[in-house]
Amino acid sequence: MAWSRLTGAPCRMLAVLFLATLAIYFWGLGSIPLLSFNEARRSVPVQEMLASGDWLVPTLNHHLYISKPPLLYWLAGIPAWLFNSASEWIVRMPSALAALAITWLSFFSMRRRFGLTPAIFTVLILITSAGFTVFARRAEIEMLLAALCFGSLLAAFEYIFGRRDKRWLDLAYLSLGLALLTKGPVALLFYIPPLLVFWWRYRLPEALACLTHWRGWLIALAVALPWYLIISLKLGWDIWSHVVETDIAGKVGRSAADPLYQYPLWLIADFLPWCLLVLAMPRKSVRRWLATPQSGFLLIAAVVPVVIFSLIANKHAKYLLPTYPAWAALLALTVADFYHALREKGRQGLRLAAVMLVLGFFVYYAVGETRLLAHRHEALPKIAARLASYPGLPVYAWRDLDPRVVYYRGGPVAVLKDADLDAKLQARESLVLFVEDAAPAQVAEHMCRLAEFAPYLKSGHKATIYGSGTACP
Repeated sequence: MAWSRLTGAPCRMLAVLFLATLAIYFWGLGSIPLLSFNEARRSVPVQEMLASGDWLVPTLNHHLYISKPPLLYWLAGIPAWLFNSASEWIVRMPSALAALAITWLSFFSMRRRFGLTPAIFTVLILITSAGFTVFARRAEIEMLLAALCFGSLLAAFEYIFGRRDKRWLDLAYLSLGLALLTKGPVALLFYIPPLLVFWWRYRLPEALACLTHWRGWLIALAVALPWYLIISLKLGWDIWSHVVETDIAGKVGRSAADPLYQYPLWLIADFLPWCLLVLAMPRKSVRRWLATPQSGFLLIAAVVPVVIFSLIANKHAKYLLPTYPAWAALLALTVADFYHALREKGRQGLRLAAVMLVLGFFVYYAVGETRLLAHRHEALPKIAARLASYPGLPVYAWRDLDPRVVYYRGGPVAVLKDADLDAKLQARESLVLFVEDAAPAQVAEHMCRLAEFAPYLKSGHKATIYGSGTACP
C-alpha cells in the first residue's frame, strides 16, 4: 500500500520513523568526547558559567568571549546546573533537541500542505543527511540557529498560506529574536531576503505583512536587545568593535576568498543519494518546485541564503544549515513524485533502500564514529588525568591551546608566550607545561619530559607535558 493512502497504519509506521529519528540524533550522545575545536568553544563557556555563577558574560579559558550571544550556553547551562555537570551529553542536548524540532515541525507542515508521502520523505532526507545529522550531535551553535531561523520562516509560511492569524507572525518574530540571541544579526539573512524575494516573485501582500509586522519587531527586540544592552553598559560600547572586526568584517572581506562553487558541492554531498534524482532531471524538478507558491516559498528559502553566503569570502558548510530543512522539503517533493510513478515492486525497493540508509546512519553514529575519529579524542582524557596528577603545581600551555584540553581539565590553563616562559624558567619555578607539537629549545634544555601523547587531535600530531622543579622525578 502506498504511504500516501495510509490512514490507520501510519501510526505504527510513523512511530518507527520517530524512534529512528531519536536513535540517530540521541544515541550515545555522551559516549564520545568532544570532536572539534568549535565543540569545545561552546562547551567551555557552559562549564565556566556553571563554576563562576556569571550567566551574563561568557568566558573561554577565563577570557572574555562574547563573539557569540549566550542562548546556547544558557540552554545547556540549565541542565548542567541541575545535574551539576557540563558533560558531553548535556552540552550536546540543545543541538539534538533543535534537530528533533526541525525534523518533525517540517513533517507536520509538509503533511498539511503537500501530503503524507512528501512529509515522510522530508524526515527521511533530514535524518540521512550527513551535514544535518553531524550537527544534530555536536555542541555547536548552528543547529539551534537553524531551528530558530527555520522556525521563523515556517511561522511566516503558515501565516501566508494558512488562516492569516497574526499570532503566527508573533511566533515568527519570537523565534527570530531568539535567533538573534543565538548568533547575532546574521539570523536576519535567513528571514528578510527570502521573504523579500518571495514577495517580489509572487506579489502576495501577506509576504510583505510578514516583514512589516511592527509588533513582531518589538517582540524580537524585546527578546534579543536586553543582553546586548547589559553587556554594553557593563563592559563599554567599544567592546563590540573587536567583535565586528574579527567575527564579521574579517570573514566577509578577507583577501583570499573561498571559491563560489563550494556551497553547491557541499549541498550535493550532504544530500546524497536523494539529490541524484534532481541532478538527473533538474528542469523537471525546478518546474515542480515553481508550480505553486507554497513550493516556490521553499525554493526561495533554500536558494537565497546560498546566494548571499556565496558572496562572503569565508565559507563553511555549517553556515547554510538553516536552509537544510527547505532543501530537504524540496527534495522530498521530487522523490515523492518519483515514488508515486513507480510500480508497487519499485516502491518496495525504494522503501527497503530508505530503511537500509537509515540503519547505516544509525550504525555509523552508534559504533563507527568513535572508532573512525579516535585520533581526535583518545588522547584528551589521558592528558586531563596526567595534568590532574600534579596537584598544587601551576599548569601552563605554550603559545597555543585547544579548548578541548581546558574542557577535560575542568579549569583554565594560562597560555605563556616566549618571554613569559623564559622568565619562569630563569626564576626556576616549579610548573607543568603543556606543549602542542614541537617544543621550543629552552623547554628541551631546562625542563623534563613527563609524558607524550600521539596522535593528538590529528593524525601525525602530538602533545607533550613538560615539568620543572618539583614536577620532575
